[in-house]
Amino acid sequence: MEHSRVIVARRSRRAFNDRPVEPQKLERLLEAARWSPSASNRQPWRFVVVTREAPTRLAVEGAVDAGNAWARRAPVLIVTCARRADGAVSEGREYWAHDTGLALMSLVHRAVDLGLLAHPLAGFDEAQLRAAVWLPDDVQPLSITAVGYAGRHEDLDADTRAKDERPVARKVLGEIAFSERYGELFEGSLRAAPERYFEADLGLRFRDLDAMGHVNNAVVVTLLEHSRLMIFDAVYGPVETLDFPFILAEITIRYRTPIQLVDRVQVRMHVTDVARSSFRFRYQLRDPRDGRVFVEAESTQVAYDYRAGHAVLLTAVFLEKLGPFVGG
Repeated sequence: MEHSRVIVARRSRRAFNDRPVEPQKLERLLEAARWSPSASNRQPWRFVVVTREAPTRLAVEGAVDAGNAWARRAPVLIVTCARRADGAVSEGREYWAHDTGLALMSLVHRAVDLGLLAHPLAGFDEAQLRAAVWLPDDVQPLSITAVGYAGRHEDLDADTRAKDERPVARKVLGEIAFSERYGELFEGSLRAAPERYFEADLGLRFRDLDAMGHVNNAVVVTLLEHSRLMIFDAVYGPVETLDFPFILAEITIRYRTPIQLVDRVQVRMHVTDVARSSFRFRYQLRDPRDGRVFVEAESTQVAYDYRAGHAVLLTAVFLEKLGPFVGG
């Protein structure tokens, strides 16, 4: 998954499915944490993985505070610890906890990328947790992270459901970021959403179907290509083939539900990241009648001079015309 989407998709939900987490996925979480940055590369973090079948599981669950009882249903509990002596110290500043937080964030983001829910919690009895997983005296427990597949919100008790139903809130950028000196607000310019989305209907033909009666995967890629041509024609006007200003560098597609011939398909797309020579489109192929999403996709385009045969900078004219569609 594109990392910007991982950041947005991450949520500290509390409903877990009974489905076990594959050992390979757990290993990938730990690998993500292992490659995290740390001051002087001291790597002070430690992780104790407790599956539902582990002999220590009941004792770890017993250390979890009553307010976090929902975590006991998660198939995996990961105790995050740090060995303070392994942390770097710079001019009296200790970095062991800071660096362990970086590693845990890597683990959490990798979980989202793998389709898992990972919810760190701080509510636990330290003495009980130490005894449960046999922590040495020089290792400090910092959190427990519940890991698993998302479950049904309706299965939570009323109080826990209410916590998950609270609107997601973040401080505005001016409260947390400053320019040049503390208190001087950082002036942001990014829009959370574009001024407008490009939307257009995409026609389907019988020949677009595969043997299962669904729209062929190759056709989906063609529909996305057609969408790029349409938005360019709408904002920039028709041009000769050799004057087309960009070339496709990468595309990622996530299939949500099959498209059938009876479905009406509309593309909804906008621009996300804009760099010096490239930009990204984000798409949904959806049925405008009921809002069903068939496909989500992202593609990277690079500004390209076909005659010269190399990448070029995005022009000011192009950026101005594309501007209303940039956001997110």
